[in-house]
Amino acid sequence: MIIVPDSVSGTRHRKHETKAFTVATVNDDFVHPKTSNLPGIDADIVLAQETKWENAAARLGKKYNTHQNTTRVDKSGTTVAFKDEDRFKGKGSGYELGVTAHGRKMETRWINYTDVEVDGVKVRMASVHRPPLRFKALWPEFDRHLAQFAKETRQEGLPLIIGMDSNTHQPHVMEKLTGLTWRSVPGSIDGFLVSKEVRVDHLHRLAKNTSDHNPVVGKFHVRGR
Repeated sequence: MIIVPDSVSGTRHRKHETKAFTVATVNDDFVHPKTSNLPGIDADIVLAQETKWENAAARLGKKYNTHQNTTRVDKSGTTVAFKDEDRFKGKGSGYELGVTAHGRKMETRWINYTDVEVDGVKVRMASVHRPPLRFKALWPEFDRHLAQFAKETRQEGLPLIIGMDSNTHQPHVMEKLTGLTWRSVPGSIDGFLVSKEVRVDHLHRLAKNTSDHNPVVGKFHVRGR
């Protein structure tokens, strides 16, 4: 427990903070259905992109609970998974629209999310894949939808962790629109947008194996309301 003062009344309230847990954002190898980086990831939470050619649940194994709609190519492109352990409890999953292709050779991008109770604190975990640079004309619409998603999450009173391939080294526009903070390692387009209740430590790259991206992983603490 941590104790914080109430700035209005001066009284002091207890806020629960999770123990450290690891989160990885993984842009997987989408080129060939027989290759995958997911089996080598051992984070508590896995937020993956470019998983459209694989069944992430099968790749990750029984130790994970996985949210991925494998019946639709566009929705199977992102995955949210959390370890099947007592300290992690799923509290519902869903999709929100990121951006449609508008005639471009690109699948519709979705915001794939799962609410996970971590050590008694309910946290919204999301995986997203911003359109590539060649389709940067779609960025403003995608960013607006992501900002709306963040706003709705705040209105529900939930801390938010978004793992993503941002397709830019400086996602300042997304930070400003969403009110979230970008956390990553220098030079990486893969990282996390997090709300103010989230503390991130020890961020580092993992081996990229057959992917063209290095996964990024870190230790997270989340403060409850």
